Amino acid sequence: MSGVRLDAAIAVLTYHRPDRLPLTIHALLEQIKGLPEDLSSMLRVHIRVIDNAEQPEAQDIVGLDPARITYHHEPRPGISSARNRALDESAADRLLLFVDDDIIPQPRWLELLLSLWLKERCQAVSGHVLPELPATAEPWVAAGRYFNRPERATGSAVPAAASNNLLLDMDFLRRHNLRFSLELGHIGGEDSLLTRQLVACGGRILWCNEAKAVDPVPADRATKRWVRQRSFRVGSSEALVAQFLDRSPGHLRSRAVFLAGGLARMAFGTMRSLAGKLASDLPRQARGARTVYRGAGQLVGACGYAYQEYGRGKKSIRKVHRPAVLEHAR
Repeated sequence: MSGVRLDAAIAVLTYHRPDRLPLTIHALLEQIKGLPEDLSSMLRVHIRVIDNAEQPEAQDIVGLDPARITYHHEPRPGISSARNRALDESAADRLLLFVDDDIIPQPRWLELLLSLWLKERCQAVSGHVLPELPATAEPWVAAGRYFNRPERATGSAVPAAASNNLLLDMDFLRRHNLRFSLELGHIGGEDSLLTRQLVACGGRILWCNEAKAVDPVPADRATKRWVRQRSFRVGSSEALVAQFLDRSPGHLRSRAVFLAGGLARMAFGTMRSLAGKLASDLPRQARGARTVYRGAGQLVGACGYAYQEYGRGKKSIRKVHRPAVLEHAR
């Protein structure tokens, strides 16, 4: 690769977060400027801000560093529309990194993600996200450790990845025509579907445990009600994604797995929650309740429905049709 300099874009998707966005952009700029010379000589890194608000409202962010930041307004609602806009705008880039607009990358985050990709030439690298609960978080939420994610050995392969700390090889995505599902844009799970497709097409997703980013949890999410709602949504979307990738007639295999699994989770979670209540064990009680809601979501997802968590309209449970992106992937 001597003499060849590749382009890498960091896509920051934002939606009505004018206070947090500048902090994230400042942190990303410091990461870019702090890259070792051997990496900066091989990679040109820039930032793409994708504004998913109804009207443009984050365009002034370019003023922080016009040479490294570009702004794109994507008014079509849904997280998938914003993610696909990032793919489109990065058509000439070799690498695309997705982060949330409130993420706080830790020291050497960018360097570590890029270094692992350069070493392994895998098709995606997933970093470790660390939650930061607000002081107002309900004790039930903190005890259940809902937002915590497990650590893994760096270099280990994972079957899917979230997109809040993710590097993608754009050459591979373009070759296989992989995009985010619009049908899941208001539900969630669009990143799980795309990364599972990536693996199904022969790609590898490697974990980079040292590439850490802190994710401050908003106060309105650090509540029992929100965690239960999210657990239900996660259960329904994971059942749907499994069905979409299931090639058995009528998706019967995955439906049976999640119908049985959902019932089992609800039974186990109920017993665990009751045991926790009797023993005054709040962590056990919280994790049991979360398992119940995830199992209920899996039952709903196995029947082809999901909870519409995102979007600008009323939240509801609705039927989800097979994503069109599955027909176009190669």
